[in-house]
Amino acid sequence: MRNPPSVPPRITLVIALGLLGSCVAPQATPQPAPAPAPATVAPAPTPRPVSDRYAGDWSTADLSPGEWARQTAGRTGESRAIFGDGALSIACSAGQIRLSRQGIIPADAAIQFRMRSSFGERALPARYDMTSRSLYLTLPASDALWDQIIYSRGRFLVEASFQLPLLVPTRPEVARVIEDCRS
Repeated sequence: MRNPPSVPPRITLVIALGLLGSCVAPQATPQPAPAPAPATVAPAPTPRPVSDRYAGDWSTADLSPGEWARQTAGRTGESRAIFGDGALSIACSAGQIRLSRQGIIPADAAIQFRMRSSFGERALPARYDMTSRSLYLTLPASDALWDQIIYSRGRFLVEASFQLPLLVPTRPEVARVIEDCRS
């Protein structure tokens, strides 16, 4: 028998590398990215109803931050007491007292104030002023609610629909506005 011709090692290496290179899988062509879904405009979030009832013993709880300040309008002589940064105000005009509270409410919502003093609790219908973004109620200066606020034991609670409760101190500024309106 005859010996097969011998192949130089370099050629064997080249042939082996060539065979290995042919074993590589063909590269996949990149697929185009899917078209993005059309943007949808989310509806404006509706205000989340805030617990408008105070939970707990309000007669010993911490007061809302702020103090009362009294103002008198120039020629009209309108007397007004403002709590904090305007969160709550009590104003007199022509024998009527208006209690206003800053806040935003859902459209077409029925709103009311609930006033609590050491004399009791009273629910009253309220209105909304879009210009000043405030809830308000107006009562005659002779209404017993004003006396209940003046003589409440150091504090009274103002609850309004869709608003956090305000626990405010009774102060001479409030009494002065009410008395000015009665005279």
